Amino acid sequence: MSQTSQFPRRDLLAMLAAGAVLAPTSGLRAALTPGNRIAFDVLREDSSIGSHVIGFRRDGGDLLVDIDIALEVRFAFLTLFRYRHRNRERWRDGRLISLNSETDDDGTPHWVRAEASGDGLRIESGEGRYTAPAETLPTSYWNPRTVEQRQLLDSQHGRLLSVEVRPKGEGDLLLPLGLKNARHYRVAGDLELDLWYGPRGEWLKLAFEAKGAEIEYNPLEMASPSSL
Repeated sequence: MSQTSQFPRRDLLAMLAAGAVLAPTSGLRAALTPGNRIAFDVLREDSSIGSHVIGFRRDGGDLLVDIDIALEVRFAFLTLFRYRHRNRERWRDGRLISLNSETDDDGTPHWVRAEASGDGLRIESGEGRYTAPAETLPTSYWNPRTVEQRQLLDSQHGRLLSVEVRPKGEGDLLLPLGLKNARHYRVAGDLELDLWYGPRGEWLKLAFEAKGAEIEYNPLEMASPSSL
């Protein structure tokens, strides 16, 4: 499948849904305490435009991850743009077993279905069908193993994205929740953004540029990772 060349690298909506779409493989079970949430205030040039919330819970031996992104850009009394993305991931023994997403991109619908099979991860969307490698991660970003990947599944369009991730250093990051030690990574390729994770794998921040504006995620709630 060669759809990545059609992916707009600086498209706000695609970034946020992908920002709606990464989770770990090995060590996933220990990474987050079930029942916890991660919640971000999404800022555009320091003005809030919505929220990105990720919830975690157990279903027997599986881990369910529910992602909800709600954005609205306004100018005076006019709504310029609305965006809603919902995604559910099911993980078992460190592997993505299924993914179901629905997106309303300012009135344009998108959907993606993924299911694990013997030959990999079967992907179906409005853009077609294909089979990705079994270890493929979606673009959810809460998973610290995101920075180890060379390909990611775009959970809004169903495309397989090629990425290169480089470490940018470690230091203190001032956030609404306080001063946090963070590892900074730069993602390039079919996605262009910056990610920060805590020393125990906590997703702390995301930032990118869209149409000349700075978009940042500021954490309001943080899951409490146990030992990875």
